[in-house]
Amino acid sequence: MLITTIAALALQAAELPSCDALEYEGTHEDCVLVTADGSTATFTFQPGEWGEAGNLAIAGADGETALSESFETESFFYPSLIDLDGNGFDDILVPLITGNVNTEYVLIMGGEGGYPVASREISGHTLEPVTPGLFVTHARSSAVEHFASFFTWNGEALDHEATVSITFQDEDTSVCTLATGQVGRGEDFYCAAVMNTSEETE
Repeated sequence: MLITTIAALALQAAELPSCDALEYEGTHEDCVLVTADGSTATFTFQPGEWGEAGNLAIAGADGETALSESFETESFFYPSLIDLDGNGFDDILVPLITGNVNTEYVLIMGGEGGYPVASREISGHTLEPVTPGLFVTHARSSAVEHFASFFTWNGEALDHEATVSITFQDEDTSVCTLATGQVGRGEDFYCAAVMNTSEETE
């Protein structure tokens, strides 16, 4: 992703490495992420009650504070940027706990109105956009069963639209069914959106 001049200056002023350039080595280093609109998300870490205590401060390109958030993390991942809802603004994933496969995140959605916290407990091994306004979280519950949950974001609230279950019956056969949620888009739509990804992570 190209970094604008404003974003590059913000990164230099922070005097911190970019989070996406770091590798976890037992503890997290303080780091920064610069979003496509020039906002700066600065992360600092210190020993916490049951892991590491983290602090996040997001400042807009104008230097005004947009969000301050504290969190505890036992994850070996660093925060990252992704445009999940396709609105042209980066969203921020802050990993909290990583198990054998899945990670629980704080999800911060970027938009014209700033960077509000959309969820403090969204979980999965992969989050990715599907269509504008719709994204999916992939999670594995066992070696033979995966779940994919679809969410929409309207700028104020995160809505869980549907979840599908993918069950692997053998090496060559998997079955996708609607587990919970709406059926407006149809089971075929949701299953087609996730089957290839789920098979790759089996």
